[in-house]
Amino acid sequence: MIKGLILSFHLLAVISSLAQNQEQEVLTLLNAVRTNPQKFTSKYALPYIKENGLEKNRYAKSLLQDLKQTKPMGALQVADALVKVARYHANDMGTTGSTGHESTDGTPFHIRVRTQSKAMGMIAENCAYGQTSALDFVMQLLIDDGIESLGHRKNILEPKYQWIGIAIEPHKTYRTNCVMDFAERF
Repeated sequence: MIKGLILSFHLLAVISSLAQNQEQEVLTLLNAVRTNPQKFTSKYALPYIKENGLEKNRYAKSLLQDLKQTKPMGALQVADALVKVARYHANDMGTTGSTGHESTDGTPFHIRVRTQSKAMGMIAENCAYGQTSALDFVMQLLIDDGIESLGHRKNILEPKYQWIGIAIEPHKTYRTNCVMDFAERF
């Protein structure tokens, strides 16, 4: 029994460490696309699109077009307050198997982010599910397949956003989920 508890605790520590590394990699990729969109295109986006057979996908094609026109912007900085808000939502979605931006208690994301983090100005949230790598999460949100507004892409490429919180947690239905909360200022 004690060996099982020690093993479970060790396994949770390993999973937590892997998630933190993946969150850091997500941040690195987000900042790569923001600070040098053309280099990101050649190093990550084009190979990803080709490897996944997305050359004819209209959302993938529009991403490549958008990245050609995107001017370099500032890197995102991690805000601990936004990490806590993102972690709360990722855990909430993960344990219940829910998706979306509304908490399971009915709280809309903008109320949750503003009250829990004290973020000011523009705010946004991206949620992605079921991916196994940081690049998969980032590309899913940049391609934004099936999202006519391209809202996730626009959030990532919005120059006014200066702050971010990223949390990757297990998900009851989709294995994993990644929440990114963005803010203009505090």
